[in-house]
Amino acid sequence: MEKLRRSVHSERKKVKDVGEVSIISAIHRLQAIVPMGYLGIGDDAAYIPPSESGWLISQDMLVEDVHFRWEWITPEQLGEKAVIVNMSDIAAMGGVPKAILTSIALPRDFEVDAVEALYRGVSKALDRYGAVLIGGDTVFSPDRFALDVAVLGQPASHGPVLLSGAKPGDRLFVTGRLGASYAGLILLSQGIKWPSTSLPYRSVLQAHLAPRARVQAGVKIGPLAHAMTDISDGLISELRAMTRFGGIGAEIQAAKIPLDEATQYVAREYGKDALDFALYGGEDYELLAAIPPSRVHRVQQLCLACGLPITEIGVVTGTRGIHVVQNGEELKIDDRKGFHHFAVDHDEP
Repeated sequence: MEKLRRSVHSERKKVKDVGEVSIISAIHRLQAIVPMGYLGIGDDAAYIPPSESGWLISQDMLVEDVHFRWEWITPEQLGEKAVIVNMSDIAAMGGVPKAILTSIALPRDFEVDAVEALYRGVSKALDRYGAVLIGGDTVFSPDRFALDVAVLGQPASHGPVLLSGAKPGDRLFVTGRLGASYAGLILLSQGIKWPSTSLPYRSVLQAHLAPRARVQAGVKIGPLAHAMTDISDGLISELRAMTRFGGIGAEIQAAKIPLDEATQYVAREYGKDALDFALYGGEDYELLAAIPPSRVHRVQQLCLACGLPITEIGVVTGTRGIHVVQNGEELKIDDRKGFHHFAVDHDEP
């Protein structure tokens, strides 16, 4: 949003008016006190106490006009989402997020109020998952805003659940619904903003702007899964990654993919196929897990207990390749669809 960065008529304070020390102080003030044994903001480096099970570490960057647009999302929503998409990586390995570090690149005319709103969103996400902010960096950017988040998590006692490890015969499960986030992105690209008076619109906008990391489900499913990941780049992309090694593949039943009515409603309105949203759209941040048949019932019970839908969508096969079957016929997979960093053109689903 242009007024966040270059509003010459606004009397609101800009980053250039207050300086780095004041920005860091505001960020510090907005965060919870770190737990005993941790050392957070205020020293030369953060400190995290040793862990017998080790640490999981992930990092993700969001760049203005590449990963988001200010006219589509508020600073508070962005702060919350930036944390959650990193938490999702920890959930995908069956771990629990414990701490994050953030680095922000700020244009001089970026409003201080927007920075504070951003870190209110960060705090909201941290409170939800019981993690804390322990440090980071603030730097000048000549033209656009960027936010980088690194998250540290603790794996379960049995160790991290890897992306690799799926075996022929494993059943493939996904949590929640797929395709809703891309449906929300379609609405935003058409000028429809949050909140909307339409319930289907509101549902998919929330999926895109305020996703949830499936930490609780990851902890429950992890010990029973041969492999697990989160769906950040679309179902096809994640299946390819999961079956990259070991001479295995996957067969998916299109009719079983959980597409909710709101997602299908938006797809119909814009003349698109909701199935493509799920296969290629991405940013759903649901879990994809390969479960041995003997553990399927237990997985379903555990997810039911934590109130999260889980759906069996297919099976791991003993031959390479991803196959999507619809009404008894195999659909052709279009690898050009979806988002790919550094591509010249980005084809949408």
